[in-house]
Amino acid sequence: MRDNAELNAHELLLRLAGRLSDAQLWRFRDWLASGALPVLGRALPRALLHDRIGLTADEHVLLRGIGADPALTSSVLGIGAVPEPAFTFAGESADQAASGDPVGVVLGATLRGREGLGEVRCAWRHAADGRTHRVVLVSAVADHHRLAGELQRMLRALGEHEPCVEVLAPDFDLPPYHRAALDVSELLCFGAADLAHA
Repeated sequence: MRDNAELNAHELLLRLAGRLSDAQLWRFRDWLASGALPVLGRALPRALLHDRIGLTADEHVLLRGIGADPALTSSVLGIGAVPEPAFTFAGESADQAASGDPVGVVLGATLRGREGLGEVRCAWRHAADGRTHRVVLVSAVADHHRLAGELQRMLRALGEHEPCVEVLAPDFDLPPYHRAALDVSELLCFGAADLAHA
């Protein structure tokens, strides 16, 4: 049962990328990877309520599936469809074009040929206020939430304060945020698994 709850939590956090703040999202993923699912089950509905973030019917099912308090989950707003991302994406940042990408080099060297991984890709997310942020997209066979936690910790060690790591199962139905990021992403490396996304 716990494995299903963890899968539900990972999928829900994927779907909330670009809707929750980066600070919340990386912290929630870190808790999930560390086995703190009950803490996530209490904090996530409160964050959704506080920031007035709505969920689709399928996302409500996922939220209930992580063991969140029914009294809180029933108060989370309902929406008809996942909103389009409030960001644009590019394959590289202006800084990277001028000075290279040492973080991308480390990620590629560390994950190249790793068992259970497919492609490791990177896109740069641009917000309306001009801020840019790296988004790492990884296809993987299993242990998605643990891998997300591991890669977040690696990126934090490399100086990224609020890492954006999206670990995707090969059959995951991509929300608009992930489709937009993948469409322009640059390949960092291949793992050992053949998991090309459609």
